[in-house]
Amino acid sequence: MKIILFLFAILSLINSCDGQEKKEIKTETHSTKRETVQIDKIGLNRSIDDILNDSNLTKDDNHNTMYNLNLDYEEFSFSPANDFKFNNLNIGKINTLIIYYLKNNNSAFVYELELENNEKCESLVSEFNKSFGKTTFYKKLENTKEHPIFLDENGEQETRHITEEALEWNDDKHNLTYYVIYRKNLSSKENKLTAIAISNNSKKHAEWMNFRSLDMLFSK
Repeated sequence: MKIILFLFAILSLINSCDGQEKKEIKTETHSTKRETVQIDKIGLNRSIDDILNDSNLTKDDNHNTMYNLNLDYEEFSFSPANDFKFNNLNIGKINTLIIYYLKNNNSAFVYELELENNEKCESLVSEFNKSFGKTTFYKKLENTKEHPIFLDENGEQETRHITEEALEWNDDKHNLTYYVIYRKNLSSKENKLTAIAISNNSKKHAEWMNFRSLDMLFSK
């Protein structure tokens, strides 16, 4: 029981900042462009400039207004105003799509996508299956009032009907591993999907697995 509750708790850290991270606010502002971002075409181990150029964007279009002062990587956040696709699926509204890249050579090593209360979540999972085949890891947890395994926001036993799936795929074409966490609240009809794609060649791979607690959630 304690292990399951801990695994649930780490999901709240997926988009949180490292406690040692120091950031500075960027003062310049830029107009927002609307472009089509083909997420399945994002190839890591490439220059962030080349990746953005594929969508007619540059670093000046960064939706993020913070700059990392004491880390060896930087992040580019796409504006939600863009159109986002995976294969031919129009994903619709996203919460965030962020690419992380090294400062010393601009090489991208991970990107993270988050959807919330989006009706295309299950369709996106289907696209992952079509593109990458069978999952290399799958785990499903289910919380009910009669059998609570999660904690709510107040630290009490969760009483709502919630399912949570952890799915892993290998993208051999781009040499990436996808880690997907898909949570559905069947009581309130809400959902949330987080997809993290990490370059298998990057020196940051193990660090990011630990940083996002993926090594525990996807423990085989």
